Amino acid sequence: MRALPLLLLLYPFAEIATLVALAGRIGGFAVFLLVMLSSLLGLWMLRNQKLGALLTLGSVMRQGDKVSLYSLLWPLRYALAGLLFLLPGLLSDVFAILLLLPFKGPDISLGGRAAGPMGPMGPAGQNGGSDIIEGEYSRVDETQPTDRRLH
Repeated sequence: MRALPLLLLLYPFAEIATLVALAGRIGGFAVFLLVMLSSLLGLWMLRNQKLGALLTLGSVMRQGDKVSLYSLLWPLRYALAGLLFLLPGLLSDVFAILLLLPFKGPDISLGGRAAGPMGPMGPAGQNGGSDIIEGEYSRVDETQPTDRRLH
């Protein structure tokens, strides 16, 4: 817990060091344009977030019993990514891009129905939300005559 204030103090220096290193490689004007474009992107993301976040959250809550944590926290992640794009620097842009990547979190259960191995709609073989497909098969040897095949 003592490392958090230290990281918050070192963060601006790390941002400045990455900007200076990148400016040495691609030029100061290109880095300035990159910072301005990422700030404009963050501003646009935050401006267009207003009512959309509430509508998305409401539709996710009305959706049903099983909701992924990813879809529940998407409006918050989108706003935080917009804020990180708004900050000048490359590390904040990398963190914002990581927030926007579509990592699917664990499913959480809303309501009283089960969402475990049985799933909300019955056993896993009845579309219970599992990745397992149950079934039976029999091997048929093509060299046997058709009247002797076992089914």
